[in-house]
Amino acid sequence: MSFNLKEFSLRRGMAFDSGVHFVRPLLLAVTVGIGTGLLAVAFIKSLQWMTGFCFNPSVAGTWKVILVPVAGGLLVGPVIFFFAPEAKGHGVPEVLKAIVLRGARIRPIVTVIKAVASVFSIGSGFSVGREGPIVQMGAALGSSIGQWLKQPESRIRNLVACGAASGVASVFNTPIAGVMFASEVILRDFGASALSTVVVAAVSSSIVSRIFLGDHPSFSVHAYHLHDPLEIFLYFGLGILSALAALLFMATLEWSESRFEKLRFPEWLKPACAGLMVGCLGFFFPQIFGSGLPGIQDALQGNLPLQILLALIVVKILATAVSLGGGSSGGVFAPLLFIGAVLGGSFGQIASMHYGFPIAPSGAYALVGMASVFAAAARAPITSILIVFELTGSYGMILPIMVAAVTATSIAQIISKDSIYLANLRRKGVDVKPFEESRVLEGLKVRDAMTQDFQTVRRDTGAQELVDLMSKDLTKSIFVVDGRDTLTGIIKSTEVNRVLMMEGKDFLIADDIAVPHKEYSFPDEPLNEVAQTMAMQHWNEIPVVDPFNTSQIVGVLKSDDIFRLYAGYVSKRQKIAISQSRHDGIPAEMKTVVFTVTAHSPVAGKYIKELNLPEGIRFNLVKRSGRFSVPHGNMMIMTGDQITVIVLPEQQDILREWLKQNKLKSF
Repeated sequence: MSFNLKEFSLRRGMAFDSGVHFVRPLLLAVTVGIGTGLLAVAFIKSLQWMTGFCFNPSVAGTWKVILVPVAGGLLVGPVIFFFAPEAKGHGVPEVLKAIVLRGARIRPIVTVIKAVASVFSIGSGFSVGREGPIVQMGAALGSSIGQWLKQPESRIRNLVACGAASGVASVFNTPIAGVMFASEVILRDFGASALSTVVVAAVSSSIVSRIFLGDHPSFSVHAYHLHDPLEIFLYFGLGILSALAALLFMATLEWSESRFEKLRFPEWLKPACAGLMVGCLGFFFPQIFGSGLPGIQDALQGNLPLQILLALIVVKILATAVSLGGGSSGGVFAPLLFIGAVLGGSFGQIASMHYGFPIAPSGAYALVGMASVFAAAARAPITSILIVFELTGSYGMILPIMVAAVTATSIAQIISKDSIYLANLRRKGVDVKPFEESRVLEGLKVRDAMTQDFQTVRRDTGAQELVDLMSKDLTKSIFVVDGRDTLTGIIKSTEVNRVLMMEGKDFLIADDIAVPHKEYSFPDEPLNEVAQTMAMQHWNEIPVVDPFNTSQIVGVLKSDDIFRLYAGYVSKRQKIAISQSRHDGIPAEMKTVVFTVTAHSPVAGKYIKELNLPEGIRFNLVKRSGRFSVPHGNMMIMTGDQITVIVLPEQQDILREWLKQNKLKSF
């Protein structure tokens, strides 16, 4: 049996590449997780020092506390305004905005500025949480690593989610809740391919956090449990109140942001103005300063009187709204938990006065309120259930928590369709719907677009036969296989043309002309991810191989087939939508029109929302540099874009006239 060194090397290279294909995302996830964990440790240590410095014994409990947030605002404002305006606010909306509008690309400087601004904000008493900054910092780290390594957009988005999950996992020591937060809020995707890397990142971050900060729950609670089955109705009522409290907080926050935006005042001074208001509130209710974690602990232990609990519901909502509206940097996670804890604690005390038989202590209701208020505001019931369980280590209240969280989320969704994160984006004119539609396209696999119409030849095929085969289709590559149909190389038309110019070409065979082709895809890979890689590398086609035998070619993925599949998919969705709008159940006859934007067209360089599109006509698909996306109002039309429009028969003349006016020609 002869040994072929070339074939052995090719097989070894393919096997290595196959392993790298699966291992690389996990290694990147671990890197992001460890990096975010270290950032979280440094951030929390800095925050502890800053809080101790600002609220030392000579300041705490005196009128001087009013001035502490003002001083913090004077530091925060210039840092954010002059270096990174996106570091303003509670972090998560900026991460979602980057995913929707900028392909998950976040400037690396955001990591530094967000950390500095948040330490100044929280440490000086602004009523904001520390998890939002960690989430944004982790997301920025993941995005920066992805950009540095020139990863495709889908991979960068996944690394952003890894950073967000790592942030929640490290700051609260809650890896499971971190994974669910990234899945429910950031990605809104529970697919196995998305979850695996996020889990690895969250676990890595949590391990780092536990090494430096210790392995213990964030809050200490009693072993609460359900005293009586009928008590579940009380938790149902608490869920209703939690939804109303969450909606009140969202409305107050929106009002505060709009008022501060209209305030004719230098942007970099607005945090100081907000700090004065927070300082005045904190003078009477010091529990609202910072993240408010000690106040949550007191509510869980039942240490606060009813009057204080009721007052803190309103004061904390107002203080947090003013803090974020005024331009400080921090999250809403901890404030929502605080509001839920004091709401639940007051509800429990009132219920114990009027209920006919003994019920759980008020601390149990505070525990449930934490989960339900956050669930209603973030529209993330799974995250809220898991984070309260991990924060306290108490499983005895899981049933009441589930009832209240689901109730609160359902009622909040009925009244308002947006979560606290999406409402912020919607007010700024950013619509995430196109992003959600494009994610549907990501559900397609390579097997959905690949073709089995490919040409193979044996290694000993002569040059003239290759020329004859290539002349039938100059765009098609020829794959070289051995006697066992094992892929050994690829021949492109450029290689055949080069061979024709050589002397002695009649003695050449396919094995002499073929070049190793290490790039390949698998049938079950996400189509969108492979298509983006093809576009970045300027490949017109890529072989599809058996995942268990990377030397066995099973198909070919071509850029033209990808475009036709995407266009057909979007066309089908549009037909169904029009059919439903007509209520006749019969899809309308429609026509697909495709045109390319040229440099002299007036639409080049404009946003879609700025175009004067005829009534009833909308763009359905954009192909740009080989990458496909669902268009939306904030997308800028660029020279070279290939745009697909689907129109009804009666609209074709209208569309044709619009194309003519804008110097566009369909094909």
